[in-house]
Amino acid sequence: MSVAAFFPLRALGNILLLCSALFSLKLHSAPTAFVFLPEQQVLQQLSQLEQQAVAEQKLLLLVLGATWCHDSVALLDKFNQPAMAGALQQRYQLAFVDVGYLEFGAATMARYQQPLYYGTPTVLMIDPLNRQLLNKSTVMHWTNAAKLALAEYQQYFLTDQVSRQYVKEQQQLAGIPVAVQQQIKDFELQQAKTLARAYLELGPLLKAYKESGKPASDEFKQRWDKVKAFRSNILPQVAKLQQQAIKLAPGEMLTLPAPVASF
Repeated sequence: MSVAAFFPLRALGNILLLCSALFSLKLHSAPTAFVFLPEQQVLQQLSQLEQQAVAEQKLLLLVLGATWCHDSVALLDKFNQPAMAGALQQRYQLAFVDVGYLEFGAATMARYQQPLYYGTPTVLMIDPLNRQLLNKSTVMHWTNAAKLALAEYQQYFLTDQVSRQYVKEQQQLAGIPVAVQQQIKDFELQQAKTLARAYLELGPLLKAYKESGKPASDEFKQRWDKVKAFRSNILPQVAKLQQQAIKLAPGEMLTLPAPVASF
């Protein structure tokens, strides 16, 4: 017995059109998968993304990472889960920068008045109106993205937790004299320059190791661990100096740690 015996042809046609429309709507509304893109490509898009974020009253969420980095891949996996992807796109304009083997990423950080990235992934939550970084005090937290549960991602990225913390921090730091603030900025910049030189040497070694398919040599491990320890300590040192600065007597200046000249 034919289908037409059960459904008039016009009704059958309407059903097919409805199914087609629903399928098209599903495809159209599905969030685009997040992937790391070449830095130059992202840099060309950032002005437009900032303008869109302002127009839509969103923040800019910028991630610097690499496909060789376990934590960067883990963060992308979490961001691409249904429980996160759509909600992120409702709250943010997003961009994902591939830092390669540590040779890219500095230009992106400079756009937001930051001297360098200190690990991968580095996640920047930015006010697009003034390009102000809102989450500097917790940016290193996400370099351990693979160890963090989905609930922690949702709390951090899908609530106003970071914005509230930023306002509180700014209130605490407001009393630091300009000269002392400059001391702290200069210290961080010096540390970042030392790290940038280390990246130039470490990047090619990292690339050779990753592309060889062989276990890392003891020499590479030692150098990697030394650089990691240094870069992981930069922002904690900055935070410690800021807390010391809050307690300074009028006219007093900070005593800064001795900078590391090289590795």
